[in-house]
Amino acid sequence: MLTMAKEARLPSREAMSGDSDIVRELLDHVGDALTLKVTFRLGEGAAGLHEIRQSVSGISQRKLASSLRQLIRNGLATRKHSETFPSRTLYSLTPLGIMFLDQVNGLMRWVGEHGAEIKSARSQFKDRSYKWLGPARLHI
Repeated sequence: MLTMAKEARLPSREAMSGDSDIVRELLDHVGDALTLKVTFRLGEGAAGLHEIRQSVSGISQRKLASSLRQLIRNGLATRKHSETFPSRTLYSLTPLGIMFLDQVNGLMRWVGEHGAEIKSARSQFKDRSYKWLGPARLHI
């Protein structure tokens, strides 16, 4: 496993310093389970509010509006009004949103391949017994 990690091409720490804030904010905005479900739904094609709400179980109207707002704010989704009467609002992923969804799918594949290892590590961590040490005492 370590060999794979060493072989992986990672950007330098200096190159990542400016981007880390964007990554953290992006994950804060779109990393929750319901927003990811909305993103997956939009990956299937454009949809109106009612269609999205029906396909994403357990999402409230408020959370749906918030999720869509964050996706649009980050450039991952777009909102368009139809020319028909009555007017209809459709939400869809932007090209940037489609690329983001590809990356999320890649992460999900990775978790699928390594999920057993992650669960094993969590189990081992939980089974350890830690002794909390008091403040260090200086012996002079």
